[in-house]
Amino acid sequence: MAEGLRPQQGQGLSQNQMGNQDVLSGSVDGVPPMMSNFQTTIINNRRGILFFAAAMMFVGFVGLMLWSSESPYRAVYSGMDEKDAAAIVELLQKEKIPYKLQGAGTVLVPEDQVYAVRLTLASADMAPGNGQGFEIFDRANEFGVSDFTQKVNLQRALQVELSRTIEVLPAVAAARVHLVLPKESAFAERDRKASASVMLKLTGNKKLPQQSVDAIQSLVASAVAELDRAAVTVVDSSGNMLSANEKLQPSGEGQSMMDYEARLETSYEARLTSMLEQVVGSGQAIVRVSADINREHVESNSHIFNPDEQVLRSSKAIDEKRSAVDATPMGVPGMASNNPDNVGADGALVSNEPPKEEASRSENTMNYEISSKTEQRITPFGTIEKLSIAVIVGGAYTEGENGVKTFVPRSEAELGAIQDLVRSASGFSEDRGDTVEVQSLPLHDISGAAVDDMDGLVDKTFYLELLRYGLGVLALLLVAWFIMRPMAKRIASTDEREQNALGVDSNGVPLPGVPESAIQMNRARAAILSDPNRASRVVQEWVS
Repeated sequence: MAEGLRPQQGQGLSQNQMGNQDVLSGSVDGVPPMMSNFQTTIINNRRGILFFAAAMMFVGFVGLMLWSSESPYRAVYSGMDEKDAAAIVELLQKEKIPYKLQGAGTVLVPEDQVYAVRLTLASADMAPGNGQGFEIFDRANEFGVSDFTQKVNLQRALQVELSRTIEVLPAVAAARVHLVLPKESAFAERDRKASASVMLKLTGNKKLPQQSVDAIQSLVASAVAELDRAAVTVVDSSGNMLSANEKLQPSGEGQSMMDYEARLETSYEARLTSMLEQVVGSGQAIVRVSADINREHVESNSHIFNPDEQVLRSSKAIDEKRSAVDATPMGVPGMASNNPDNVGADGALVSNEPPKEEASRSENTMNYEISSKTEQRITPFGTIEKLSIAVIVGGAYTEGENGVKTFVPRSEAELGAIQDLVRSASGFSEDRGDTVEVQSLPLHDISGAAVDDMDGLVDKTFYLELLRYGLGVLALLLVAWFIMRPMAKRIASTDEREQNALGVDSNGVPLPGVPESAIQMNRARAAILSDPNRASRVVQEWVS
């Protein structure tokens, strides 16, 4: 019986060997010949792959949730120099506070720790800025400090305190103040006046009004002894001179004349704008002034004669009167020979001749000349020859039924009143040919835009958080749709192909038209592929 069974076993062995050869040759179901056992196991355990992908998806979801729930970072201070930034980073590392660096002068910390970090830096005297103010004198009295050091510390403290005060202005991002305090002297001729320089870094593209510049000059001058307001120079970080220490004085040089013309126009624009904004509202008036100035120095002399007018230059008047006097000779009194013959009883001389007549002469001389006038006229350069002023003012808006706002310009009466104000404030002169044009046009509401921007900043954090969570959910949906869904379909189709390759359907029922021997052969091949080691041991047992 054993010998009879051996041929059957041999026959079965040959069939198994054929299957084994097919497995080794890799011709079964298109499996690659050099596929490793791990790859074979993974391919035949596709549900494990699906489970692994689901686990990875869960891990990714958890990671996204952690990332989205991470507190955003905000800047503690920005625009710092490298020295201040390095000191702050060192303190954050010491306190074990997470931080990020953005650029060279910006340090970011978690949003919920911003104010605590700022307080910590302030308590440690490490707040970025221009140095220490009067707190430099809060230390205990140090022996051996010279008077020179004390004066230098006082000057440094004044500079820092003034910088901090100026930085309170909304348009100023940073400020530096330099003071020159001369040494006091007992000799009056050696006394020097104090002076100051202020460097401003403005926020964004803002322009500091001239009124604010004047306020800064007055502030610095009032805080320092013996400092005149005219000795305070204010410039911005772009190198533009903001202070007008000297009055608008033209110069004969070309560039100076251009600067004088520009400063003159700016002065007119600032004055007119400040006046109109009190009437039409802040940001609702735009003024532009174009000034034509005389660039020549002219001196003229003129001698004018008026023939129609005669002027009495001199007059001379002579008035003479003469009367005849009796010239009868008289002798020595008491002498007979000297006694006249005709003497009256009272001793008066009696003459028989009639008396002589009186004579008079009058002369009047008058000299006339033509009137004349001599004029000397000097016209310096820099005088205004013509002013051209353009003014744009905003109007009102009316909301229609559909919610659309329509611009309504100002009335002609309002525009005329504004034009009269501009003429009076600018020194309008028709003789020079000055022109003033006023129009009402739609303007951007700066104040409303600022409010909208603030509202946007308030809601920005909420929208950012919503965006973070939304991106996480969207990423998970994309992974499920483009990765998990095709993988599940592929696994289902692979299982179906395997069942068809075995000759049975998903329920194990043989497919019609497939012989039983083929079904058994396919099952044997599938068993060999699922566990090659076990198949090899079975073959070894058969051979032995």
